[in-house]
Amino acid sequence: MGLMDSLKKATGLGLTPAQHYARAYEKAVLLGPSMFGEAVGLFDAAAKKAVEAGDFQLQSRSLANARLYGFITTGNTNLLPDLKQALTEVPEIELIGSRTDMMPAPPLVTEIDARIAEVQAESIASTDNAGRAEAHRAIAEKFKTIFDAKLVTYRHKATDQHTELGHSRFFFHQGMAAWHEACGAVGRNPTTAAEQMAKALNSFHQCKDADWSAKSQRWLENCRQQRTCWMCHREFQGNEIHFSFVNADVAPYVDDVLEKLGQDRSSVDVQGGAIALCTPCKSALINQAEMVAEQRVAALRAEVDQAVAELHRTMGDLARRVGNVESYAHRH
Repeated sequence: MGLMDSLKKATGLGLTPAQHYARAYEKAVLLGPSMFGEAVGLFDAAAKKAVEAGDFQLQSRSLANARLYGFITTGNTNLLPDLKQALTEVPEIELIGSRTDMMPAPPLVTEIDARIAEVQAESIASTDNAGRAEAHRAIAEKFKTIFDAKLVTYRHKATDQHTELGHSRFFFHQGMAAWHEACGAVGRNPTTAAEQMAKALNSFHQCKDADWSAKSQRWLENCRQQRTCWMCHREFQGNEIHFSFVNADVAPYVDDVLEKLGQDRSSVDVQGGAIALCTPCKSALINQAEMVAEQRVAALRAEVDQAVAELHRTMGDLARRVGNVESYAHRH
C-alpha cells in the first residue's frame, strides 16, 4: 500500500464510496464490540458518498449498518424505523461484527418491525388490559413468521431473556396477551380469567420464562380459590381479588362453631388469626373507618387550632404586660 493510499484510509479523504464502506469495517467493526459505536459515523459517511455517486444500493446498505450499529450500541429505539426502511431495500446484509458473513434481510426486517411494535405496546397504559392484550397478540403474530429464525438485535439489546430464537418471543408475547386477557376478565368472570391465565402459564412454560411462570401460577391459584365471606355469607371466587383475609381474633372455638353449624370453615384461619371478607364488605368497612378517622382528625385539629389560638392570645397579653413594665421602669 502506497503512502497516498495510507493517508486516504487514515483521513478518509479522496476515497470512493466502496472504500468508505470498507473503512467502516477496518477502523471500527472488525476491531470488536468496543469499537462498534465508531462504525456509525463511518457508515453514515459511506452512505453520503454513495448518494453523491448514485450508488443507491450501497447507500441503503451503509444506512442500514449505520442504524443497526447505532441501535445495538445505544439502544435508541428512534433509529428503528430508519433501520427497517433501509433493510427493505437490500436483499442481505453483513452479520454483526463480520465483513464477509451475510444474513438475509427480510427476517431482520420482521424482527425490527416487531421491535417497533414492542416499543409502541409499552406506551399503552398498564391499566388498559384490552389494549395491551391486542398489542401483544399482534406482536406474537409477527414473531410467528420468523418462528425458527435466530434473532439478531436482541443478543445485543434486550430487556428480558428471550434473545435467541423467534419462537421464544412468540410464546412470550402470546403469554403476555393471555395475561392481560385474564386481568381484564377477572372483574367480570373469575372462571374465564382463570382459563386465560392457564393459557398464559402454558405459553410462559413454552418459552422457559421462570419468573412469569411463577407469577402466573400464583395468580391462577389465587383466582381459583373460593371462600364464603364472614360478614355477608356469600361465596366469592378470587383470593386477593374478590375476597381477602384480614386480621381478626379467631379462637379455636370459632372453628368448632362453624363445624357444628355445617358452615364454611375455610373462611377462618385460626392459626393465622384471620377471616375471609369479600371485597365489597371489606371496602365498606375500610371506607367507614376512614370516614370516622377523618371526622376525629378534623375534631382534633379544631381543638388544636383553638388551643394554639388561645396560646397566641396569652403570649400577646404577656408581651403587652412586659412592655408596660419596661415603659414604667424607664420613666422611673
